[in-house]
Amino acid sequence: MQNRKKVGVTMLRVMVLIYCALQVSLVESRTTANSKKRQVVVDAVVLHSISGPYCKRGRVAYSGAPGDAHRWLRFFASHKVLGIHYIVDRQGLVLKGVAENRVANHALGWNGRSIGIELVHNGDGREKFTPLQWQATKALVNRLIAKYPSVNKKRVFRHSDVDTRTFNCGGVRIKKKQDPGNTFDYSLFIDSLN
Repeated sequence: MQNRKKVGVTMLRVMVLIYCALQVSLVESRTTANSKKRQVVVDAVVLHSISGPYCKRGRVAYSGAPGDAHRWLRFFASHKVLGIHYIVDRQGLVLKGVAENRVANHALGWNGRSIGIELVHNGDGREKFTPLQWQATKALVNRLIAKYPSVNKKRVFRHSDVDTRTFNCGGVRIKKKQDPGNTFDYSLFIDSLN
């Protein structure tokens, strides 16, 4: 009986150590100061919007995106998992988060190879993107295309293009990552790039 307790305690300690190691790995991908150095060539840009869907009493709701780029830069800087390279707000202000030569945890399976751009927007299919936000995002993406030879118009993706996870809400499967949302005219945006 005594040996079983020792084995159980030892197993618990090993599991805690493994969990802590995994947490450190996630945290290293999120902030400018602690993110991992990029190991592969940047070959994609992923466009996001702040808000996303969730299930509230059997109906899809959206979390909203109040505030400006400064608010959301603070949010990402303090988040334990998430990170982003750039934030573009409704007034066209562009702020840099994680350095481009580091990995930001923004798109499952794409973090090591992409630059993530977060648009301050509700992503709910109703809010329109402002002309200032559109132009600032276009200028930023054009700069990234010019900087990275492996990035071109065909390598600029919506988060909804690269993450197909779903959740159940009221008995219906809902796409978890819908951003930047259907009010972002993706075809027009891609056509407008250099």
